Amino acid sequence: MHRQCLAGLACMHAMLTWAAPAETLSEADYFSEQPVVLSASKLSQPVNRAPAAVTVITREMIEASGFRHLVDVLRLVPGFVVGWSGGNMPAATYLGLSDAFPHWMQIMVDGRSVYNPAFGQTTWRALPLMLDEVDRIEVVRGPNAANDGINSLLGTIHIFTRHTADTLGGMGAVAAGDAHFREINLRYGGETSNGSWRLGLLGREDERHDVALDHASDMQLSFRGDFQPTLNDDLMLQIGASRGFGQGGNAGYVFNPDQRAYFLSGYANLRWTRTLGEGREWSLQAHHTFNQNEEFVLPPAPLAFVDPLNANFRVNGNGIQANYLDKSAADLRTSVSGEYYLNTIYGPYFLDTDKKVRDRIMRVSGAVEWNVSPEWVLHAGAMLENHSDPEGTHFSPRLALNWLPAPEHAFRVGVSRGVSALGLYANHTDIQFELGGVVFDQAVLSAGDLEPEKIDSGELGYVYNKPEWSLNLDVRAFHNRICDMVDPVTDLSYPDLNGVDVYENGGTIRQNGLEYQLRWRPLAKSWVVLSQSWVDTDDDLDGRYENATPRHTLSLLVAHPIAGVNASLGYYRVGAMRWMVWPDALSGMQSKYSSPYTSRTNRLDLRLAKDWKTADGRVEAALVMQALLGEEEEAFQYYGPQQFNRRGYLSLKYEFR
Repeated sequence: MHRQCLAGLACMHAMLTWAAPAETLSEADYFSEQPVVLSASKLSQPVNRAPAAVTVITREMIEASGFRHLVDVLRLVPGFVVGWSGGNMPAATYLGLSDAFPHWMQIMVDGRSVYNPAFGQTTWRALPLMLDEVDRIEVVRGPNAANDGINSLLGTIHIFTRHTADTLGGMGAVAAGDAHFREINLRYGGETSNGSWRLGLLGREDERHDVALDHASDMQLSFRGDFQPTLNDDLMLQIGASRGFGQGGNAGYVFNPDQRAYFLSGYANLRWTRTLGEGREWSLQAHHTFNQNEEFVLPPAPLAFVDPLNANFRVNGNGIQANYLDKSAADLRTSVSGEYYLNTIYGPYFLDTDKKVRDRIMRVSGAVEWNVSPEWVLHAGAMLENHSDPEGTHFSPRLALNWLPAPEHAFRVGVSRGVSALGLYANHTDIQFELGGVVFDQAVLSAGDLEPEKIDSGELGYVYNKPEWSLNLDVRAFHNRICDMVDPVTDLSYPDLNGVDVYENGGTIRQNGLEYQLRWRPLAKSWVVLSQSWVDTDDDLDGRYENATPRHTLSLLVAHPIAGVNASLGYYRVGAMRWMVWPDALSGMQSKYSSPYTSRTNRLDLRLAKDWKTADGRVEAALVMQALLGEEEEAFQYYGPQQFNRRGYLSLKYEFR
């Protein structure tokens, strides 16, 4: 670890030494100015005045990475690990804790939560969201429950889509390559008398690994409209749906890797914003989300005589939220929010009941930013949140102080508390196997009335910004203490095949870490983004979470034009770790445990793109080659490691007005 730390610091020192004001860039250039973020609190602020560390992934970075899946873009964030269980079950985790169903990060798309209330995680592949629609991604690194609620134990991923005024006209793109990868993406946007709109369609299929059967296909449809009925009112309407197929399963895959699963998901989102003048505004947002899974679980060989089990489930979420912002005063800014959610799941296979299970959530939150002086900024925020299942009220506060002794330097100290969303599954699971109406094996059970996992976190932050050098450095040191961890514990007292996995509270995790992200643009069309993290994790749960946390991660993305070709190189390294998986409760391997297969990432990607202007638009051809260093093992499941081999694809895109 010390060698890696010294290497990272040496790399940073070399870049800082090389940086020189050789070329003056405009004030509008992202790398030159202090990026303004919206997600650390509901009050927009430059990153050096924000109450938490925030990584911003721009549209330029998304395109240069060459990634085709939204979840892969998170590799650019310090401390993130992305893994795939087959071609249809990706997972993204922060600071390790690498679970197949991670529920420690909140994910928001244009202010709408997209986490799955059934299992607590995000079903990334089922999101009706195309990379072409994404404008930027802001990742809050650290507990953000004071702003985003119970899901934000370790942080929040805020995804902002492009305004329709920026995507007028049409676009058509096709891509094809190794691993049976094929994709087509169509988009068209138009104007109305008081606004604009966009309609998008995407179809894709691929096979990610060579070992597991993981053929997957997706079809996505999305619509967004932005309208301004009056000078003071803005309306945004979004509708989307996705339909997909995958081998390996979406939920029951833990029993048999040869599952077949289909999903259907969709959403509607409406936001009304009114400007009141003098820096004051309020907004009202309402949304509906649904997810339907169609899957049959094939029992393992010891129980081949049992009929396939219907593992279908349905999830519905409805929410409404009101926000009021007051930025009228020069030295004091405030926000107040109220929210109501109703989440419903139906899954007889998982819950052993034909009844729907519901969770009603009510939230009240507020934030204050006080500019004590030009050099000092004090932030205070808190959220009070009540749940009906499991019943309880939770208070999540945050306090941060920023010191800006000079224009180039900013220091931050902050403390916060947060809680996790377990998902209704963990509090109600009751998986049984019957033969002739008689239960012969109780596989998984919940103790019920579980407490949410809790985190107490402290951090020190430093931001260095040198506009004339086009340089920005963000450093964060932190300590986390996470308690009341929810894990299935094997109870052998049950008279069945191998005992019962019972979900219970217990166990504590402690983490100490350091991470940074460096952005630098040495020339007008050349830039570098370098991120690293080091984390020490200790737990009293047989080392499962320690094993699931890589001690070191690194990502590097470099872009530079060569002879008229836009070239970009991405390098991603993740230290040794073992994913925590949910093994087959009927095969003798019980409880949540570390996979026996060690996973490491040492991946190099290259993208070469050339574009041509036409009379009415632009044509771009691109070649992307991934895993140039050779085979990568994405060991996500208990039935064996899965290889992500060297591969490439070609794409052609035409945009016109």
